[in-house]
Amino acid sequence: MTELHREAFDYIPNMRRLRAVIAVAEAGSVMRAAETLHLSQPAVTRAVRDLEKELGLALFERHRSGMLCTTAGKIVLHRFRRALQQLGDAEAALARMQPAGHSERLTQRLSHRQLTVLVAIADLHNEPQAAKRLGLTQPAVSGNLRDLENLLGVSLFLRTQRGMLATDCGAVLIRYAKVALRELALVSDDLSAWQGEVRGRVVIGTLPLSSSLLVPQAVDALLRELPGLHVTILEGTYDALFESLRHGDIDILIGALRQAGTSEDTVQQRLFHDRLAVAVRRGHPLMQYASLSLSDLLDARWIAPRHGTPARVSFEQEFRSADLAPPEVEVESGNLSTIRTLLLDSDRVTLVSPHQVFFEVQSGQLALLPIKLTGTLRPIGITTRTDDSPTHALKVLQRILLELGERMASPGLPSHS
Repeated sequence: MTELHREAFDYIPNMRRLRAVIAVAEAGSVMRAAETLHLSQPAVTRAVRDLEKELGLALFERHRSGMLCTTAGKIVLHRFRRALQQLGDAEAALARMQPAGHSERLTQRLSHRQLTVLVAIADLHNEPQAAKRLGLTQPAVSGNLRDLENLLGVSLFLRTQRGMLATDCGAVLIRYAKVALRELALVSDDLSAWQGEVRGRVVIGTLPLSSSLLVPQAVDALLRELPGLHVTILEGTYDALFESLRHGDIDILIGALRQAGTSEDTVQQRLFHDRLAVAVRRGHPLMQYASLSLSDLLDARWIAPRHGTPARVSFEQEFRSADLAPPEVEVESGNLSTIRTLLLDSDRVTLVSPHQVFFEVQSGQLALLPIKLTGTLRPIGITTRTDDSPTHALKVLQRILLELGERMASPGLPSHS
């Protein structure tokens, strides 16, 4: 295998080349591909040759009987086909929503520039900002959006005082476009992994329960195994991160699993079950007791998650399981740093996962009261897209998470490694 430089895999996706490569692979020859695409043979040959030159790789073996994909070609085609599948799904969804529109043959008419403009406006809600991100002029951005809307026969954005907001049709196309663009971006990552040098980026969405121990340990192990990788960790609400996952903005969501709120295009996998514990500062007056029950803490100064969150439901369930009415709450917060400071500076108490305060308990800052709780166990796990084709790096991360989950499911807390 020829040694390749990283920059050899940097390429600007071009939809014409993408379709040409797929057509040649499926037809087995330039001539038949040209007939399928209604293009000249020189145009198809040039499209394939230009992409091979840009990547620094041979995508096909040329034989008298036709053209066969090389290993590199199969890797590239895998992502190209997945990208086109997303655009095909967008075409079908738009046709259902707007039968009078012009979404037919969408995969043959869209340009990469139009997709990037669409996504930039969706992210920034503003044409000037989108132009700045893409290195284009504002008229170029406006023109591309106008061409795209004319091509589809539908409006994709509403101009409001809050900026440009996606219409229903726009939101559908944006979601599929983001995943398609992500697939095209992963071509470079897959080729690097094939060459034995893992590069690229893994984007992790993490919920509060997993951000203190599980995710940091998993990322640490991942980077020890794949030191060339870059990792981005995003925290947020479940709803926001879940939509980011569906849009391809993040690769994996880690945290408490939901019985509701999932969709057909995502899949959950449990890592372990977690049970809450009562945390206080070291030296808290309640620590003098060898045994306690929740009824002993009804008049305590409670910190609890915000109303309407699943964490608050778990908080109240603990008391109802003990046939008690949930206590009055002094402070509502879901931020671990805020909760930790409030505990350290007072005699407040809170219900928290032992994994969330693992290091604080180890260092002696906080302590867990001797109370056996009987509320429901909370499943902690990962959520991914159903049709995802994970990169090598993401597969390694999933394996590491499963291994950590087995350790965390064992009696006692895991030791930091």
